[in-house]
Amino acid sequence: MSRPRYDWWPYVKGMIRRYPALAEQYKDLHSPSMTANYSGMPGGGGDARGMESLAIRELPGTKQREFEAVRQAIEVTGRMSSGGQRLRIIRLVLLEGSHTLSGAALDIPISYRQAKTYQREFIYLVARYYGLLDGE
Repeated sequence: MSRPRYDWWPYVKGMIRRYPALAEQYKDLHSPSMTANYSGMPGGGGDARGMESLAIRELPGTKQREFEAVRQAIEVTGRMSSGGQRLRIIRLVLLEGSHTLSGAALDIPISYRQAKTYQREFIYLVARYYGLLDGE
């Protein structure tokens, strides 16, 4: 018996694939600027509340929600008993794109069926954190 097809499935996979770039953007937003102040004025030319401005900078709305959904799913998955294997499958197949699902399963080593289950459960977890599975 096959599983039903969801319209959101490719969107969530894309969200996971975009996560490394979003994480880099997020890190850049939250790191202090290392540019020197050449204005000649004491404390002038910049924001006097530098650390506060770092704390309030976020990614644009949808990107922030996508980033948080994947980040939360990674955090929860890492706490599972098989979290290391699960995250390695996700990293190799979706985040880095260096392996196919069967290749990643051979690399770990686990069965293809188990790797497929890990990937599916992670995608469902991201969809739930993003708010796509409210009624299910």
